[in-house]
Amino acid sequence: MKQFFITFFANLAALIFVFGGPILLLMILIVASFSVSTKGKRMISIERGSVLVFDLSVNVTDSPEHATPTSPLDAALNEGTNKSVTLRHLTTAIEKAAKDERIKALFLTGSFQPADYGTGYSCLKELRQAILDFKQSGKKVYAYVEAPSTRDYYVASAASYIYMNPYGEMETPGLASVKTYYFNALQKYGIDVQVTRHGKYKSAVEPFTVNKMSDADREETEKLIGDLWGDFVSAVADSRKIDPTAFQQLVDTEGYILPESALNAGLVDKLSYFGDVLKDLGKIAPSSDYALVPLPFKQISIYDYINASRTPRLPGESHSDNVVAILYLEGEIVDGWGDSTNIGGDRFAAELRELQRDSEVKAVVLRVNSPGGSAYASEVIQNEIIKLKEKKKPVIVSMGNYAASGGYWVSTYGDRIFAEPNTITGSIGVFGLFMDVQKLGNDFGITWDTAKTGNYADFETISRPKTPQELALAQSRVDDLYSKFLNKVSDSRGIPVPAVDLIAQGRVWSGSDALNLKLIDEIGGLDQAINYAAEKAGIGSNYRVKEYPEQLSFAETLAILLSNQEEPLSHAKIDPLTQQFLKIKDDFKTLEELNDPLGMYARLPLGWEIR
Repeated sequence: MKQFFITFFANLAALIFVFGGPILLLMILIVASFSVSTKGKRMISIERGSVLVFDLSVNVTDSPEHATPTSPLDAALNEGTNKSVTLRHLTTAIEKAAKDERIKALFLTGSFQPADYGTGYSCLKELRQAILDFKQSGKKVYAYVEAPSTRDYYVASAASYIYMNPYGEMETPGLASVKTYYFNALQKYGIDVQVTRHGKYKSAVEPFTVNKMSDADREETEKLIGDLWGDFVSAVADSRKIDPTAFQQLVDTEGYILPESALNAGLVDKLSYFGDVLKDLGKIAPSSDYALVPLPFKQISIYDYINASRTPRLPGESHSDNVVAILYLEGEIVDGWGDSTNIGGDRFAAELRELQRDSEVKAVVLRVNSPGGSAYASEVIQNEIIKLKEKKKPVIVSMGNYAASGGYWVSTYGDRIFAEPNTITGSIGVFGLFMDVQKLGNDFGITWDTAKTGNYADFETISRPKTPQELALAQSRVDDLYSKFLNKVSDSRGIPVPAVDLIAQGRVWSGSDALNLKLIDEIGGLDQAINYAAEKAGIGSNYRVKEYPEQLSFAETLAILLSNQEEPLSHAKIDPLTQQFLKIKDDFKTLEELNDPLGMYARLPLGWEIR
């Protein structure tokens, strides 16, 4: 459908040109020019003494493909409010603002809107570090919170001064992973599930085979969220100069911390309404008398600052012929071409081949934010990564929020692997999942019969359960793939196979644990990975950064506009019932993306949404 619309608009433009429709053609060109302008930097006036305003009410993603306004039409016309923005755009803007003599301070407000694989604790750690570096420049950071979530306060706690609404509350009761189990419902409706897996902790299949956490799944889940929470408590205690034990005691006692308690504990500095905060900022950065629109203080939004034409130049923004390419692998790994919301093995293999051929590309940074998926597609991608290295182009891996299972598979041959302490990685294991609807069909009077030429000719049918021989065949394939996975990690990481097996078994690890286990090389974010890539390629600071996959064309934007039916993200909080239904919808979307041609998957367990 998408290709149809692209072709349609190309032909329409040609017909208009041939048959003399200058006005309509002009309109199309005007719209196209707006589309092009969104990819460049607009002329934006920045007054000296301005406060950089960062409204957190966005979803922070890795890949530029995800960072679009509320609709493709908004993207084409450069209108509307961005609902998602890339981490690198944010950290680069804050880094530039620290060096920009026109920027006096940074103001944080709003509440994050996490979606898909965005706004995880790993990317927020990089964002938080950029704010801490901004403070190191001697400039102040102010934050206003009303009912901050754990994510919100993780970032806001880096501020120099924190205001809190007197009628708000701190929604930081701790982290939890609530998983949904479908076993009883499937049994009720006559849908049976059979599985094959290798790995004690490979619990991705459990939502369909049991009705509660297994002991192994509970063990790894509690360890992981404990690591993430420990990083949160340590970060807050360090920034706010408070005792971490006292903070934990307050969390355990009150759960949702009220404003007076937050003030007394040193978690915030002042209880104020938003209007009073604006007055304080007006004293810090008085609004210009000649401003066309009266503002409470002199300011520029971080989103306008990102698009501003004149900001300090950073390393990687030169006009050098040397390119450090960032290839974003964000989302589920699926077989085939995929789409902009997942990682199609064939599509990303093609991107890697293009980087192999591009003589300007001297090094590649793989930014991985994926729970895994198709083992076959993961191998397709990894094969091209190895070939890229054979071209003497360093491949450096920067792990985002997730780089687990298939996400680790594609990472393991990197020349160096960076991750944050709260990155979710590991999960080295394999599973197969088979459903049959025989009982469901029989209940409605439906039956099946088969004629075949071989014992396994109807292996893929869902009209009956697998036989013991078929399950044994599937298990042997899973065991073989698990063995190959172990050998790949052993070969790439220099760890004996038995040692890899001990730390594999499908177990999920935090970035901190992964470093100790030698699954990664260094704690650090995307900027550190870029710097290391340039150093490894021997190009020093003489390089520019280019991001892949590249932004959509105008014709593609129009195609998405006419075919996309998704609802935009909402700033409003979602009620728990709706949230649960959306969670179920996401789980079944994941099932749709389980399209490995061999039916085998290296994927993080379902339900790894940590609140």
